[in-house]
Amino acid sequence: MKLIYLSTARIPDDWAHTIQILKMCEAFAESGVKVELVVPRRAKTPVDDPFVYAGMKENFAITRLFCVDLFPGTQGKFFYWLRTLSFYLSAWCYLLASQYDVVYTRELPAWVPNRKTVYELHTISPIVSKMSTRLIQSRGIVVITEGIRSELISLGVSTEHILVAADGVDLDDFSHSESKEAARKRLGLPLDGTLAFYIGRLDPWKGVDTLYAATRYLAHHVRVVIMGEGEKSLKELQQTHPSIIFLGFRQYRELADNQAAADVLVLPNSGKSDISAKYTSPLKLFSYMAAGKPIVASDLPSLREVLSEKNAFLVAPDDPEALAEGIRYALAHPEEAAKRAAQALGDVKRYTWESRAKNILSFIGNKSR
Repeated sequence: MKLIYLSTARIPDDWAHTIQILKMCEAFAESGVKVELVVPRRAKTPVDDPFVYAGMKENFAITRLFCVDLFPGTQGKFFYWLRTLSFYLSAWCYLLASQYDVVYTRELPAWVPNRKTVYELHTISPIVSKMSTRLIQSRGIVVITEGIRSELISLGVSTEHILVAADGVDLDDFSHSESKEAARKRLGLPLDGTLAFYIGRLDPWKGVDTLYAATRYLAHHVRVVIMGEGEKSLKELQQTHPSIIFLGFRQYRELADNQAAADVLVLPNSGKSDISAKYTSPLKLFSYMAAGKPIVASDLPSLREVLSEKNAFLVAPDDPEALAEGIRYALAHPEEAAKRAAQALGDVKRYTWESRAKNILSFIGNKSR
């Protein structure tokens, strides 16, 4: 089978979705599929080699097509659509001249040959609702949560046309992490005391504001460490929240070692937006589970699809005091925390990129019969 993975993403980049795309291409290829990742040729990327960046085998091809990439890095709507539509035109011409069996994509370009296209959805947006007819006519739909599946069914998509496949993790990436002491020395963190880590984008729906506020309710020896970036500069964040340690963005290949520095890992997603409450399957969730560290997370339907009271400490979302109490409780009960962390480490073995790819390929094969 020849599979073209079509994406408008800048490859590589420091966004989690680029890791997800790269890891899925690697996993599809490991399953015996000939894979070609087709992406825009962008003027500027943070790093050069995506295989080194994501710590992957070079077992699939990457094809970069022309797009009009003026003022790289800008998120202005005009430049975004100029870049995106010019890439769509390039990709349309490329697909016409290519031989393939399946187009797999997280995009929703209406011109892709529908009967050969499998769409992977990570949210339900107005455009998804408007394109429900095309989704019904596609080869199949892969979604990352039951929440997305339920909404698609309400739009008229049949159950048999949808596969729920949560995101995943490469367990090999986390098999030989640093010791806590070595990780803290490398990152310049205090060797004594207790560290509660958040690793990821600093977007509002990810609940970072709740984590900022929760620090007021933590003991002085418990420090919150945040590794990631958002719209505000690190200097501004450090001035606003002096008790928090901000480390900025770090390469994905360092993730296992960076997590080793933590005593507890925090997933404070907000319940105020559907993308957080119903649609998300965050990569950090599975990397947290693979770390063997206690997890304190918001009690949301999307996270409940993977987490429970057996493998995490679940707290009310958008409640700084509840989040702080969850962190305090996990730290004050080390035996219980170790038991839940061990359960999470066992549970995450069901969520590998390899198993996800095989499940999706089996779904695609069944849809072609």
